[in-house]
Amino acid sequence: MSPEETVDSVEDLLLIPREIPKFLLKQLIDLVYDIEITGLDFIPKTGGAVLICNHTDYLDVPVQGANISRKIVYLAKYELFHPQEDIMNYIDSPKSPFSMPPLSFTKPLIRTLLNRMGSSFSKNMQHWGGMPIIRNHYGESMDKRAAMDYYNQLEDYMVGILKSGEILSIYPEGTRSETGIMSPFKALAAKIAIRAGVPIIPSGISGAHKMSEPEAFISGAAFRAKIKYNIGQPIPVKDFPTGPEKKAAKELTEELEKRVYYLKDHHERRGKPRKFVTKL
Repeated sequence: MSPEETVDSVEDLLLIPREIPKFLLKQLIDLVYDIEITGLDFIPKTGGAVLICNHTDYLDVPVQGANISRKIVYLAKYELFHPQEDIMNYIDSPKSPFSMPPLSFTKPLIRTLLNRMGSSFSKNMQHWGGMPIIRNHYGESMDKRAAMDYYNQLEDYMVGILKSGEILSIYPEGTRSETGIMSPFKALAAKIAIRAGVPIIPSGISGAHKMSEPEAFISGAAFRAKIKYNIGQPIPVKDFPTGPEKKAAKELTEELEKRVYYLKDHHERRGKPRKFVTKL
């Protein structure tokens, strides 16, 4: 066994079961906030699906991930999986105290330790459901063609995740709302669900906007803030619009936006499925 394989084997042994951070995260969230969840039985026990939600705050992801029993896959920027790189950039800086003896002699050891820790952290993040994406894959001066190639590769990557049977979480607004008001949806979630042939699970969250910011804790607003997360009935593949992919994704996105808008402020009625005005 090579040294690299030995290191990989050791790091695999250091993988922390997802249930542990999930349990601790849920305890912490429930300690601070008043969380109300509905519709958990709409999450399929097996098989791929796209889970969508409005995006109001950094809290949206932990509220979702800590309360759903199945592993949820989240795409996140590469830098979150490799925090040691920022530390090493500082250590290597000419202004760093590590640029001169005697601290300069410790840099190789520090680099080795940080890389080992960073690799273990990255593997655990992916084991728990995180998937790193390199947003500047083609460099800072990405041209239009390179950008198209990148997003096509990213779509193929997500379709592959769904076809492997995972639940992929996507926030169709594309970013967190600065005002708390839901922005128009982008068609990516609908497009990859159509390509992968998996259902879409709409959900909506309310009460979390700005509740993770320091001001919310300083003022006391965060403590016992009421956060509602409502999961709606999945839209099965058989109910997807037909026709050209672009047109079908646009129509499906319009329906998803209506469902999430309803769910973020209301409970999905139980029993007989709710009939929506828009018919696909």
